[in-house]
Amino acid sequence: MIEEMGTVVALDGDHVWIETQVKTTCAGCKASEACPTSTIAKAFTPKANHVRIEVPCQLVVGQQVKIGISERALLRASLIVYVVPLLLLMLSATIFMTVFPQAHELLALGFACTAALGGFWGASAFSKRPSNKHHFTPIFLGATLSPVVTHKHEIPVHKI
Repeated sequence: MIEEMGTVVALDGDHVWIETQVKTTCAGCKASEACPTSTIAKAFTPKANHVRIEVPCQLVVGQQVKIGISERALLRASLIVYVVPLLLLMLSATIFMTVFPQAHELLALGFACTAALGGFWGASAFSKRPSNKHHFTPIFLGATLSPVVTHKHEIPVHKI
Protein backbone atom coordinates (compact mmCIF):
# COMPACT_ATOMS: atom_id res chain seq x y z
CA MET A 1 0.00 0.00 0.00
CA ILE A 2 1.36 3.39 -0.97
CA GLU A 3 0.29 5.95 1.60
CA GLU A 4 0.06 9.74 1.53
CA MET A 5 -0.98 12.35 4.05
CA GLY A 6 -3.49 15.01 3.07
CA THR A 7 -5.77 17.70 4.42
CA VAL A 8 -9.54 17.75 4.20
CA VAL A 9 -10.49 20.85 2.17
CA ALA A 10 -14.20 20.24 1.50
CA LEU A 11 -17.04 18.00 2.61
CA ASP A 12 -19.46 16.40 0.15
CA GLY A 13 -21.91 14.11 1.98
CA ASP A 14 -20.15 10.82 2.71
CA HIS A 15 -17.25 11.91 0.49
CA VAL A 16 -14.52 14.45 1.22
CA TRP A 17 -12.05 16.35 -0.91
CA ILE A 18 -8.46 15.74 0.20
CA GLU A 19 -5.59 18.00 -0.79
CA THR A 20 -2.14 16.46 -1.09
CA GLN A 21 1.11 18.13 -2.08
CA VAL A 22 3.23 16.90 -4.98
CA LYS A 23 6.72 16.21 -3.72
CA THR A 24 9.91 15.58 -5.63
CA THR A 25 12.68 13.30 -4.43
CA CYS A 26 15.30 15.90 -5.32
CA ALA A 27 15.14 17.45 -1.84
CA GLY A 28 16.36 14.24 -0.23
CA CYS A 29 19.11 13.45 -2.72
CA LYS A 30 22.73 13.89 -1.65
CA ALA A 31 23.73 15.21 -5.09
CA SER A 32 20.96 17.80 -5.30
CA GLU A 33 23.36 20.75 -5.07
CA ALA A 34 25.27 19.72 -8.21
CA CYS A 35 22.38 18.24 -10.15
CA PRO A 36 20.75 20.27 -12.94
CA THR A 37 17.52 18.27 -12.59
CA SER A 38 17.29 19.38 -8.97
CA THR A 39 17.69 23.01 -10.04
CA ILE A 40 14.84 22.65 -12.51
CA ALA A 41 12.66 20.90 -9.91
CA LYS A 42 13.23 23.75 -7.43
CA ALA A 43 12.21 26.31 -10.05
CA PHE A 44 8.72 24.87 -10.36
CA THR A 45 6.56 25.19 -7.28
CA PRO A 46 4.77 21.99 -6.35
CA LYS A 47 1.05 22.15 -6.98
CA ALA A 48 -1.64 20.62 -4.85
CA ASN A 49 -3.70 17.63 -5.95
CA HIS A 50 -7.35 17.26 -4.96
CA VAL A 51 -8.82 13.79 -4.54
CA ARG A 52 -12.44 12.92 -3.75
CA ILE A 53 -12.75 9.82 -1.56
CA GLU A 54 -15.46 8.09 0.42
CA VAL A 55 -14.98 8.09 4.19
CA PRO A 56 -16.69 5.96 6.86
CA CYS A 57 -16.77 8.70 9.50
CA GLN A 58 -17.38 12.40 9.98
CA LEU A 59 -14.42 14.63 9.23
CA VAL A 60 -14.00 18.38 9.41
CA VAL A 61 -12.22 20.80 7.10
CA GLY A 62 -8.57 21.10 8.07
CA GLN A 63 -8.31 17.60 9.50
CA GLN A 64 -5.27 15.54 8.48
CA VAL A 65 -5.98 12.16 6.90
CA LYS A 66 -3.98 9.26 5.55
CA ILE A 67 -5.03 7.85 2.18
CA GLY A 68 -3.56 4.97 0.24
CA ILE A 69 -3.61 3.10 -3.04
CA SER A 70 -2.44 -0.45 -3.64
CA GLU A 71 0.81 -1.09 -5.47
CA ARG A 72 -1.05 -3.32 -7.92
CA ALA A 73 -3.43 -0.49 -8.90
CA LEU A 74 -0.53 1.95 -9.29
CA LEU A 75 1.40 -0.49 -11.47
CA ARG A 76 -1.68 -1.23 -13.56
CA ALA A 77 -2.40 2.47 -14.07
CA SER A 78 1.24 3.10 -15.04
CA LEU A 79 1.14 0.33 -17.61
CA ILE A 80 -2.09 1.64 -19.08
CA VAL A 81 -0.87 5.24 -19.27
CA TYR A 82 2.71 4.65 -20.44
CA VAL A 83 3.04 1.28 -22.13
CA VAL A 84 -0.18 1.17 -24.18
CA PRO A 85 0.41 4.49 -26.01
CA LEU A 86 4.08 3.62 -26.56
CA LEU A 87 3.19 0.24 -28.05
CA LEU A 88 0.55 1.87 -30.24
CA LEU A 89 3.12 4.42 -31.42
CA MET A 90 5.68 1.78 -32.41
CA LEU A 91 3.15 -0.68 -33.82
CA SER A 92 1.30 1.88 -35.91
CA ALA A 93 4.55 3.29 -37.37
CA THR A 94 5.69 -0.22 -38.29
CA ILE A 95 2.35 -1.14 -39.85
CA PHE A 96 2.14 2.15 -41.75
CA MET A 97 5.63 1.74 -43.22
CA THR A 98 4.85 -1.89 -44.13
CA VAL A 99 1.57 -1.06 -45.86
CA PHE A 100 2.87 2.15 -47.49
CA PRO A 101 6.61 1.58 -48.09
CA GLN A 102 6.90 4.54 -50.47
CA ALA A 103 5.29 7.03 -48.07
CA HIS A 104 7.33 9.77 -46.46
CA GLU A 105 8.51 9.17 -42.88
CA LEU A 106 6.69 12.29 -41.69
CA LEU A 107 3.39 10.70 -42.68
CA ALA A 108 4.31 7.61 -40.70
CA LEU A 109 5.30 9.79 -37.75
CA GLY A 110 2.01 11.70 -37.93
CA PHE A 111 0.06 8.44 -38.10
CA ALA A 112 2.01 7.00 -35.16
CA CYS A 113 1.53 10.15 -33.04
CA THR A 114 -2.19 10.07 -33.77
CA ALA A 115 -2.30 6.44 -32.66
CA ALA A 116 -0.39 7.30 -29.46
CA LEU A 117 -2.81 10.14 -28.72
CA GLY A 118 -5.62 7.64 -29.25
CA GLY A 119 -3.89 5.40 -26.72
CA PHE A 120 -3.82 8.21 -24.16
CA TRP A 121 -7.49 8.94 -24.82
CA GLY A 122 -8.31 5.23 -24.50
CA ALA A 123 -6.39 4.98 -21.21
CA SER A 124 -8.31 7.97 -19.88
CA ALA A 125 -11.65 6.52 -20.98
CA PHE A 126 -10.73 3.12 -19.49
CA SER A 127 -9.83 4.58 -16.10
CA LYS A 128 -13.01 6.71 -15.96
CA ARG A 129 -15.38 3.82 -16.65
CA PRO A 130 -17.60 3.21 -13.61
CA SER A 131 -16.59 -0.46 -13.54
CA ASN A 132 -12.87 0.45 -13.36
CA LYS A 133 -12.99 3.70 -11.40
CA HIS A 134 -12.90 2.03 -7.97
CA HIS A 135 -9.62 0.26 -8.88
CA PHE A 136 -7.78 3.58 -9.24
CA THR A 137 -9.38 5.54 -6.38
CA PRO A 138 -7.41 5.99 -3.16
CA ILE A 139 -8.94 4.63 0.03
CA PHE A 140 -9.27 6.20 3.47
CA LEU A 141 -6.79 4.74 5.97
CA GLY A 142 -7.17 7.00 9.01
CA ALA A 143 -7.38 10.52 10.38
CA THR A 144 -6.17 12.68 13.21
CA LEU A 145 -8.56 13.16 16.08
CA SER A 146 -8.95 16.88 15.40
CA PRO A 147 -7.82 19.42 12.83
CA VAL A 148 -4.19 20.20 13.65
CA VAL A 149 -1.23 21.67 11.84
CA THR A 150 1.76 19.33 12.02
CA HIS A 151 4.72 18.27 9.94
CA LYS A 152 4.86 15.18 7.78
CA HIS A 153 5.35 11.91 9.69
CA GLU A 154 4.32 13.62 12.95
CA ILE A 155 0.60 13.04 12.52
CA PRO A 156 -0.99 10.80 15.14
CA VAL A 157 -3.24 8.65 12.97
CA HIS A 158 -6.31 7.14 14.62
CA LYS A 159 -7.59 4.05 12.82
CA ILE A 160 -11.35 3.98 12.53
